[in-house]
Amino acid sequence: MKITLLAFALFLVLSCRKEDDTLLCDEKATLRDFTGVDGCSYVLVLDDEKVLEIGDLEVEPDFQFRDGLRVSVTYEELSSASVCMVGSIVRVLCIDPI
Repeated sequence: MKITLLAFALFLVLSCRKEDDTLLCDEKATLRDFTGVDGCSYVLVLDDEKVLEIGDLEVEPDFQFRDGLRVSVTYEELSSASVCMVGSIVRVLCIDPI
């Protein structure tokens, strides 16, 4: 009986691992080319019309940016100053074309 209980406890401990920290990349946005505006390049315009300046890309995208491209992203806001000044500056953690 003790061996069965011990085996069951060991099974529970080993099966209770944390889920991996995969990024969902679930925020929908449109890439917009703001290169005509001083200090700007591509920005993300979320579906709620919030504008995000791409301050840092955590991953190198495997596609070419183009104006109007729909993407799904995961990001975190940064507290840094911007020359472009059209939106919040973000670090893009995940970006995929839709």
